[in-house]
Amino acid sequence: MSDSQASRRPRRTPQGTAARRLPQPSDRPPYRLLADVLRQQILTGQLRPGDQVPPTRVLEEDYGIANMTARSAVRVLRDEGLVHTVHGLGTFVTNPLPDAARAATTSADRTHMPTEEYTGLLRRIDQLTEVQDALLRLFGQAARLADQPAA
Repeated sequence: MSDSQASRRPRRTPQGTAARRLPQPSDRPPYRLLADVLRQQILTGQLRPGDQVPPTRVLEEDYGIANMTARSAVRVLRDEGLVHTVHGLGTFVTNPLPDAARAATTSADRTHMPTEEYTGLLRRIDQLTEVQDALLRLFGQAARLADQPAA
């Protein structure tokens, strides 16, 4: 593969392992909530132009949603021009971002600097979410073991 071909290939991002939660309760359908989460990740630079969006099966596992919900969320972002899909490779953040998204990213960076207290609380929430998810996995394993016949 030539250098020019390699530079055109979209970058893949490492997949996160910590399960996440969608905002609850909400009047909005789950696919819209997930689209909001992914859009925010794009606008804040967590997912940069050229980065791969997590596959729908990963979103399904991470957020505890149906595959169709994940696919619908990605479709919303595709309709907005924030992502594009390359058959056989995955879905990637559009490079460059549409003008409206770039403007939102730039203004958000200048006006919404998180405080130290805020970032500390976010870290704590992430830690608590990881503990909660670990407990849920353990409960699921315990339920499966309880359902197995005694040897």
